[in-house]
Amino acid sequence: MKLTLKEEDYLETIYLLLHRGELVGISDIARVRGVTLPTVFSAVSRLKDNGLVQQSHYGKVTLTVEGAKAAAEVFEIHRILKMFFVQVLQLPEELAEQNACRIEHGISREAIKQLEGFVDLVRSCSGKGTGCMLQKSLSNASQNGLDGTLGHLNGENLP
Repeated sequence: MKLTLKEEDYLETIYLLLHRGELVGISDIARVRGVTLPTVFSAVSRLKDNGLVQQSHYGKVTLTVEGAKAAAEVFEIHRILKMFFVQVLQLPEELAEQNACRIEHGISREAIKQLEGFVDLVRSCSGKGTGCMLQKSLSNASQNGLDGTLGHLNGENLP
């Protein structure tokens, strides 16, 4: 099921509140998101209709198994993006947070996987000079069945 950007945001908010050990009420979600109670009621109603959250009449909100899985995926993408912005681009935390929130909804899973690998590469080479990244990149290319040359950088393999 394809979620809207707002649905992903609400799932992520509920997920984070639950992981802080809080019982999640409509007013808690409204406070964190900076929106009105009717806005949250509407969003939670849509999430309930999609089987992503449960809520007894005027009770606390919990994630279903499917909702928890979707929320964890959104949160993981957000975490990786923020890590990239802070650790690689060295953006301030607040700016990294804002950018991660904007990008998390439109980036592909493959791009996130590659970005996470890049962040790991940069962290593992921290303080070892630029040659470290080139050496590790060539090693990874070799392990993945590539010939380890940089021909693609010279345009040899471009369409």
